[in-house]
Amino acid sequence: MPDVSAYLELCEILGISLNEFLAGEDIEIDNIEKKSEDTLIQITKDSGRKQRYLKRIIIVLLIVVGISMVTFGSIVCNKLRQPQNYIEAVDPDSVEMKTAELLSGIDGTMMFRYNSKDTFQALYVYLSEYHSGKRVSHKRVLELSYEDVKSAKNGLIVITPDFDNFTAKLIAADEYSKYMTETPILEGVANREYYGRSATSIENKSTIEYGTEQGLAVLIYGEKGLSSLPIQDIAGEHINTDNEYMYYYSVEFIK
Repeated sequence: MPDVSAYLELCEILGISLNEFLAGEDIEIDNIEKKSEDTLIQITKDSGRKQRYLKRIIIVLLIVVGISMVTFGSIVCNKLRQPQNYIEAVDPDSVEMKTAELLSGIDGTMMFRYNSKDTFQALYVYLSEYHSGKRVSHKRVLELSYEDVKSAKNGLIVITPDFDNFTAKLIAADEYSKYMTETPILEGVANREYYGRSATSIENKSTIEYGTEQGLAVLIYGEKGLSSLPIQDIAGEHINTDNEYMYYYSVEFIK
């Protein structure tokens, strides 16, 4: 339908009445009054239907907008609740992890990403060696120092065991540099080439607790079978485990 302001002008041009224009047909003089009533009723009905239709559209749009706002609010709240200083295992399906696994060989690799909005003075990585659940050594095997420069906001820690050569490679890399060290495994153990091996590491994002050692991963070796245990259960001088040899890596951020 054209705009209402053009109705009368169109009727004058076409030589018809407004009722005929609205009804879309010629109206006999005797039926003008009745047709006027019918036309008015029909227009009212059409207007009511359009209003109800518009109301439904508005309600649907309001619902969609409401759901979108709730979803967006939830995402923002989750982002705000997530730790700003954290360490987590790199997604095994990521390109960087797939590439690292291809380069590391059959024993695989473990890669961890850390993010620190707060500045810190140093990052230490420790290695604890356990024999049948008893800790026989605990030493710092890698250090990143930021005493004279601002600390990096993020970086990577990579642990790559090499069973064929009985070593484990440890790499720490930040925005500015990379450090690497290698430690022996099963050193002096008879028949070590026949030992089974396994590993476990952190799975979820962990908040950095500055000044506290936090577990990253453990390499497990045994001649008569292996048992897995959560990384958070590995700490202290003694561990309740049947595993013969374990190499436990932990990290500490120093403010």
